[in-house]
Amino acid sequence: MKRKVWILSDGAPGHLSQSRGVVDALATRLALEVDTIPLKVRSALWKRLGRLCLPRIRNTRAWLARIYEIAPPPGRPELIVSSGANTLLANALLAREHRAANVYSGTLKGYDPTAFDCVFTVVRLAGVACNQVLPLPPVPGELARPLPAPPAGTPRIAVLIGGDGAGYVFRDADWRALADGLAALARREGAQLLLTTSRRTGAAAEAILRAALPPALLADAVWWDQAPRKVVRDFLAAASAVVVTEDSLTMVAESLYSGRPVISVAPATAAPNANDGAALEAYAERGLLARSPIAGLASAALPTANPSLPDVQAEIAAVLLPLLEHPKP
Repeated sequence: MKRKVWILSDGAPGHLSQSRGVVDALATRLALEVDTIPLKVRSALWKRLGRLCLPRIRNTRAWLARIYEIAPPPGRPELIVSSGANTLLANALLAREHRAANVYSGTLKGYDPTAFDCVFTVVRLAGVACNQVLPLPPVPGELARPLPAPPAGTPRIAVLIGGDGAGYVFRDADWRALADGLAALARREGAQLLLTTSRRTGAAAEAILRAALPPALLADAVWWDQAPRKVVRDFLAAASAVVVTEDSLTMVAESLYSGRPVISVAPATAAPNANDGAALEAYAERGLLARSPIAGLASAALPTANPSLPDVQAEIAAVLLPLLEHPKP
């Protein structure tokens, strides 16, 4: 018999990726029937009130109707999974209504931890008894296993570039320094670059990079503002090493899961929140990546060996199975 699981999605790809990662880990052990339920906050005011009143809410349907545009499917789930701050209250209320186990991936943003059966993070949450700390964040099953060795021939370095956000601000000088650093790294390693920007990079930054990077060093390049292509997995598979900007922990995690040596780089203005900063520090301490300011990339050394990746799927499944073995009354 398949176990019924609901994923709540706020529409953010990174949040859905983490939720799928949790569910895919469980699917390695159990047959699942999974419904992904989109939601949208209708009232930010009622959501703030709901966070404060959560321990005392009894009429869950009325609160859900006030706060969200959401249409759950019929039936009773055994497990509810979500990531992203806008899903926290819906996760807790639906779990209460259906007496379902519930899991959240991320920090709790002030919500009552007793409303959740498990909270997955990569950094310890103080005072949260149900917190389970993972060495890497959850990712969908197809991304959770290291890639095979890259093809023989000229080495390739995958370059994943983000942009402003999460406390990181890129200025023209940062983009020029990034281009210079990538060129120096490629020449030193006798490698070519597989480079992709993202929707956050922007046309102005792409113009600086295109002008400054010698075309002979680019085996392939995706300039997202001009002609977007989803190539990250293909570039990682073809690469022997990775350079990734730190503004996206989703890109950092996908790079690490590839099993390639990784350098993460940051602009001169880098002020990640405490959780993101601690996560990056933890990855470096575990030997999963090397960190460098963009200005130091030209002299940065690639890690000499592929990292030994933990089995995150097994760790997640080991936590979730007991929740389903002992359903709520």
